[in-house]
Amino acid sequence: MEHFAVIVSVASGCVSVTGFIGIFIKLGRERGLTEAERKELRKDVDQNARDINALGTKVNTMQLENSKMITALSSDLGWIKSSLADIKQEISRKRE
Repeated sequence: MEHFAVIVSVASGCVSVTGFIGIFIKLGRERGLTEAERKELRKDVDQNARDINALGTKVNTMQLENSKMITALSSDLGWIKSSLADIKQEISRKRE
């Protein structure tokens, strides 16, 4: 009977050690997977931040180009208005 108790206690100890080792392995795997996912997400976030900055720069450039174009169009409209006023004056003089 004493041998049986020793065998059972040794088996119990082995199972306990195996259980702890299994738990540590499982925790290590989970931590490794979580770490890999976190690194991948960090890469994605960094890439998105660079893309957002690039889009901001592009929008600023487009706004500057639009401002230049609006200024040019405004100048052209001013010239057209003055030309129409001159034509109107010439027509008015010829009618008189």
